[in-house]
Amino acid sequence: MAKLTLLQMMQAACGEMGLPTPISVADSNNLTAVQLLALANREAKECMKRDDGNGGWQYLRRENVFQVQSTGLIPNCTFAAGSNTITIGTPATQAPQVGWVLSTSGGSNATGFPYPTTVLAISGSTVTVDNVATVGNAGTTMAFGQEAYSLPSSYDHMIPGTFWDRGYRWQVQGPLTPQEWQVLKSGLSPTGPRRRFRIFGGAVHLDPIPFDSNTLVYEYFLNGYCQGADGSVKPLFTLDTDTYLLPDDLLIQGMIWRWRRAKGLDYTQEFDTYEKSVQREMARDASARVLQLNADQAGAPLLSSNQIPDTGFGQ
Repeated sequence: MAKLTLLQMMQAACGEMGLPTPISVADSNNLTAVQLLALANREAKECMKRDDGNGGWQYLRRENVFQVQSTGLIPNCTFAAGSNTITIGTPATQAPQVGWVLSTSGGSNATGFPYPTTVLAISGSTVTVDNVATVGNAGTTMAFGQEAYSLPSSYDHMIPGTFWDRGYRWQVQGPLTPQEWQVLKSGLSPTGPRRRFRIFGGAVHLDPIPFDSNTLVYEYFLNGYCQGADGSVKPLFTLDTDTYLLPDDLLIQGMIWRWRRAKGLDYTQEFDTYEKSVQREMARDASARVLQLNADQAGAPLLSSNQIPDTGFGQ
């Protein structure tokens, strides 16, 4: 079904309330239209935060898929004690970039430099970093990678438990607390091979520093409830042509009861109708699992030890 525009939803609300229908909303000087626009944005803000216990509106969920960036393992690298330059003997799969960090993963030998050691400049086969080597090394394997990855412009918050590394087929652990992050970055602690993450400064930060090019994915909720004609997600209705990401009828009903309340009129019946509509839409929004009354297995059936034979495994 085609989505109604903001103007069409405003006109529908005015029609039900017996008010003159506006010919424009976003640029209107009509006080009723101005108030309805404010009420539409208030209603949309509140409705997008509704949660029925199943994780909120599926309309507002998105998936962010991105590839970690690194040079890969570079053989034949040389550096001298007291120097802040590294000579690359064999060209990297992907050239290092300014701002990338020296990795200690996957066999990369960064023990001659303190953490973090960041790339300042690249000139041919020479990489200049912001720390000097404490010891020298010749013909060793090294890697540089990008630690921080910007959040999508439409990001509001991550859905817990959805961050995965599709290369290694394991879940990315986190988010880490500031204290846990500093233990990893500043303390002496064995960390193991698993990826971990922390969100700060508008970016996802990974630990350990990547040395590969694996694909990572996580799901998140949008920070807006409307969409412009160009398909962009917006945090506010501003144009007549904007559309609502949630069901149109909820916005229309929401504007009606909120307008009546703002005018000091009785809105009991209108609010009750609206609440029932919200509950109905949320119940249908992302479907639901069947509640088993005769089984003790919860969730989706996945492979477990119950599927492994006692003998002959792999034959």
